[in-house]
Amino acid sequence: MDVNRLRMRRATAIAFALGALVLMASGLLDRLLLGVFISAGLALGWINAQITWMSIVRITDAETPSKQKLALSSAARLIILTGLSIVVAFFTRPYGVGIFFGLAVFQLILVLHTALPEVKGLRQQP
Repeated sequence: MDVNRLRMRRATAIAFALGALVLMASGLLDRLLLGVFISAGLALGWINAQITWMSIVRITDAETPSKQKLALSSAARLIILTGLSIVVAFFTRPYGVGIFFGLAVFQLILVLHTALPEVKGLRQQP
């Protein structure tokens, strides 16, 4: 199994567990809807990471990989994700803003479990 895939699975498991904890805590604090939106943000972050992974694999496996295709794919995905999040946050105020918190937390988890070990490995090389 690819090391990056294993790291992605760990990040997914952590995000799932964190989502469950957020739902329990928000339920206890009588703010269950906020917990639902934070968990939805975590889920959207996961979906974005999966689509990003598939896009990168598809573009790099092509006969002629293109940075432009990768940039356009990333831009389109981020515009759609941001637009969807803004619409949800706007129409479900005040708890809908939790979707942004969930997205940010998932990105933090993903960076800590995928990119940071790579940077650490590069620093150890002579």
